[in-house]
Amino acid sequence: MTPTVMLSFNALEALAATPGKQIFSILHTNDMHSNVVGVGPFQDYTPFSLGDDQTRGGYARLGALIAQRKAALEQLGPVLVLDAGDFSMGTAVAAACRELGAELQLMAQMGYDATTLGNHEFDLGPDGLGQAIKQAAQAGDIPTVLVTNTDVSADSDRLADLQAMAERGVLQPDQIIERGGLRFGLVGIIGYDAFKYATDPGEVTFSDPIETARAAVQRLKQAEKVDVAIALSHGGVVKRPDGQFGQGEDLNLLKAIPELDVVIGGHTHSELREPLFVDHRPVVQTGKYGEHLGELVLSLEQGQVQVESYRLIPVDDYIQGDPVIQTQVERFLQQAGAVTFAPRGYATTQPLVVIAEDWPMDYADIESGTPLANVVTDALRQATGSQIGFTANGAIRAGLAKGKTGVQTVYDIFALAPLGNGIVDATAGSALVKGYFTAAELKNILEFLLMDDPNHPGEYYPRTSGLRFYYDPSRPRFDQVTALELGNLDDGYAPLDLEAPTLYSFATSLYMGSILVYIPQLTQGALPLQPKQADGSPLTRKVEAIVDPRASTSPYVLPTTTQLNADLAAIAPTSREIKEWQAIMDYLVSLPDKTADGISRLVKNDRAREVRGLPIR
Repeated sequence: MTPTVMLSFNALEALAATPGKQIFSILHTNDMHSNVVGVGPFQDYTPFSLGDDQTRGGYARLGALIAQRKAALEQLGPVLVLDAGDFSMGTAVAAACRELGAELQLMAQMGYDATTLGNHEFDLGPDGLGQAIKQAAQAGDIPTVLVTNTDVSADSDRLADLQAMAERGVLQPDQIIERGGLRFGLVGIIGYDAFKYATDPGEVTFSDPIETARAAVQRLKQAEKVDVAIALSHGGVVKRPDGQFGQGEDLNLLKAIPELDVVIGGHTHSELREPLFVDHRPVVQTGKYGEHLGELVLSLEQGQVQVESYRLIPVDDYIQGDPVIQTQVERFLQQAGAVTFAPRGYATTQPLVVIAEDWPMDYADIESGTPLANVVTDALRQATGSQIGFTANGAIRAGLAKGKTGVQTVYDIFALAPLGNGIVDATAGSALVKGYFTAAELKNILEFLLMDDPNHPGEYYPRTSGLRFYYDPSRPRFDQVTALELGNLDDGYAPLDLEAPTLYSFATSLYMGSILVYIPQLTQGALPLQPKQADGSPLTRKVEAIVDPRASTSPYVLPTTTQLNADLAAIAPTSREIKEWQAIMDYLVSLPDKTADGISRLVKNDRAREVRGLPIR
C-alpha cells in the first residue's frame, strides 16, 4: 500500500483490531533550526488565539499538536516522537545555545524521544555543541542524541563535554525503546552531504553512513531482537531529472540495508506529501522549521512493516499553543538577547524596519531573492568600507514576510544571517572578514559558486555589492563568467582587466570566507586564489582578516563607549569585530526614510532591484 490520504481513525481502529497485526505510529520533524516562534514576523505570532496570524510553526503550537496526536494514536498502539537533526542554529534563541541549551530542553517538553546531529549542530564547533547539550542535560531529561556514525572519542579538549555526555548516556550510538509490547531499535546517521557542510567539527570524525548503519541495524535486529529498526538520517532526498523526489542518501540507506524498516529523513528540507518507498519500506521528511508535523502510522505483521497512513499536518494558527512551552520560549528569548544582542546595543523584540511587501529568499528563484540579497551585500560593503560586499544565497537563511503590520524586529533580521561564529568574539554570528583579490581571482570565486550543487539548487548562487558580473550558463564549467565591472548603480560601473595585478578589497562573512579559501583545493587547482592583505602579502590567519570596527564607515557599528584611539587588543570583544547580522541591522537602522515612530522603511527601490549577475543567453 502506498497511501496518498490519511485513513480515517475508524479505519485505523479496525486495522488495530486485526489478529496478528500491531499498529504503531511515529510523529516526526526535521531541520527545525531553533524556530521557536515559527516562520513569520515575530510581532504577529499569537499562539493562544486562533485565526489571526499567518505564522507557520512555533514550538507552543507544535508541542500542543504533538500532545493531541500522541493521545489519539496511543489508542491504536505505541507512539514515538522523533527528529532527524539540525534542531539548532537559525534564530535568536540559538544565538545563546551554548549558554542555554534551549532547543533540547524545549524538545523534551514537547515529548521527543530522540534526535540526531545535523551539520549545523557543528556551527559553533564541537565544544559549542558539547556546551549546549550539557546545559540542556543539567536542566533535566532531554531526548537521546543518536550519534551512530559520529565519533567524539579523539583526545581533544574541545571534545570534553561531548565525551562527558556520551559517558552519561545522553549521546548514544543506538537506542532501544520498548513500548506497547514492541522493541524499537533506533540509529542516528549524518550523511555524506551533511558532514561535508559541517563548518567546524574539530576533531570529531564521521564514519561511512551506510556501512556504520548496516552494522548497527544488523546487531539490533539479530542480537537485540528488535521488532522495528528506524534510522534518523540527516542525509536527505533530492529530485530526479523528472522533477519528482526519488533519489538521495535517505533512500540509499534502505536500498543498502534490507533489515532497516523506516527512515525519518532530514537535511534537504524536502516536504514529502507521500512517503518514498524502497520495496514497502518508507522514507519520510517534513520540510523545515517545524512548519509541519509528520504523522506516520504503520503496522507490523509477521515481521514485516507496512505503511497504513501518512500525512503532514500544518502547524498553524488553527492550533492553540501550549502556555507552559510558550513561557519557556519567552524566557529563553530574553536570556538569549541578553547574551548576544544587548552587548551590541540591540534587544530581541526591538523593531528595526518596516516593509510594505514580502522580501523572499527562494534559492531556486534567483530573481525573487535579488532585492533581499542586494540589501545584505550592500550592508556588508557599508560596514567594512570595502569595494565589494559578497555572499551566496545559501548564507541568507530566511526571507522577510510582511505579515499584518510589516514590522521586522531584531529577532526577524537575525534570522537572515544566524550562522557561524566569531574570531575574537565567541558570541553567535559570523564575523565579517576582509581580503584583497585580483580581478582574475574574483572571477574564480564566481566561477566556483556558479557551478551550483544539485543537492542544493540555487544555494551557491553568488550575490555581490560593488561588483557586477556577466556570465553565460551554456559555456563550460569554470569558464562561464565573461566580464566583471566595479562600481554601483549611482556612480556607474567600470570594466575590470582580468590580466591586471590590481587588488580589490572584498568583504564577506567568516562563514562564507571559510568556504572560499578552499576553492583551489576543491577544484584541484583549476581555480587558484590567495586572500591577501592590502599590501599584497598573503592572509595566513583568520585574525588577520578581521574587519576593525574602528575603520567602519557605518555610523552605527561602534558602541558609544569605544575609544577610537584604544588598542584593538585591549577593548571588549564586541568592539573588536563586526558580526554579519549586526552589519545588516546597522544598515537598516541607517536608512533615511522613517515612519512617524522613527522606524526605518525598507522599500524595493532601483538599488534593491538591480540585477548584479547578468546571464547572457
